[in-house]
Amino acid sequence: MSALYRIPAIAFTPFLLFWLAGLLAFTVHIKGISAPRSMHTDAIIVLTGGPDRINTGLDLLEAKQADYLFISGVNTDVSVEQLVSLWRKNASPPCCVVLGHVATNTIENALEARDWVAANSIGSARLLTADYHMPRAQLAFKTMLPEMEIHAHPVPSPRASWFLIFLEYNKTLLTLFGFILADIRS
Repeated sequence: MSALYRIPAIAFTPFLLFWLAGLLAFTVHIKGISAPRSMHTDAIIVLTGGPDRINTGLDLLEAKQADYLFISGVNTDVSVEQLVSLWRKNASPPCCVVLGHVATNTIENALEARDWVAANSIGSARLLTADYHMPRAQLAFKTMLPEMEIHAHPVPSPRASWFLIFLEYNKTLLTLFGFILADIRS
């Protein structure tokens, strides 16, 4: 190997090793996040993306684990009644389900939830999303809602492939760097 290739390879190796160690730690971390047991919060905030998320949120609301259920990132054509019909056939909508129709990504979920939280004086919430998505969602929500008490409530993803975890790890890193750069600029 010529010196032309050796120097960049030597310089790049520590970054690659650091990134790989982070990926391994990320994978272990997402499998170790557990949902809080029988804890009441002011609200449950569900990020759309899978039926288990919404069903879990509705189950928690029905069990009186929170006063409100806010579902962020719902298609504008979807109503509360339609979501509840997917949860349980012939069920009437439980009280206090609010749909957010604006968000299309995790940052927008946090912004949409921030507006709703402020308008409803919410002090604590369960953040409900897929386990592999939880680190990035927590990062966004803790950045956008620093005063709110946030409890992670991951929904296990039995079909989360290595490729999906790889992508989510990189998205989490990009989100983290984006927040760091935004903080530096302000």
